[in-house]
Amino acid sequence: MPFCFYRAVQHFAKTASETATEYFNTLQQKDYARTATFFDPAALGEFRQMMSFMNEIPEEGQQEIFTALFGPQASRESVAKLSDANFFASFLRATMAQTEAVGGINFGKMEILGEVKEGKDVAHVVTRNKVSVGEIEVEAMEVVSFRKIGSEWKALMSGKIKGIASQIKAALQGLNE
Repeated sequence: MPFCFYRAVQHFAKTASETATEYFNTLQQKDYARTATFFDPAALGEFRQMMSFMNEIPEEGQQEIFTALFGPQASRESVAKLSDANFFASFLRATMAQTEAVGGINFGKMEILGEVKEGKDVAHVVTRNKVSVGEIEVEAMEVVSFRKIGSEWKALMSGKIKGIASQIKAALQGLNE
């Protein structure tokens, strides 16, 4: 009996490509709390650590930064209390709201082109994405990497997302000079 149960679970387990499609659909629906659940918890922690520079901002500018990055009700204290997943979801929600304000973002279409396995627990999904911001349409190839945790594939932080944290830090340092 346990073997049959295992085979049934294995049959219904999602592939990395199926997870990537579900992730993209969730992002299209602007469900940022659910979007965060697609990420490896360690990757969410890593992103939060990369954003820790915010706590070094002089107090007079802190509230403005927390509001810009996490929404109008955010404060240093409220952000500190967030789980890593909620931290990322709040950041994503505020960032997307700002993008909407300057012309809107439309996640048009995502096409899975293939999947490359790296060992048994890592897969890289190659996608073609069509996105528009205002009148500008962009078609780009992207690789989304996943790690298998238990029976689920969880997204790793891409260089693009990590780059956002670095860009914000550099911009803030430029303001303080």
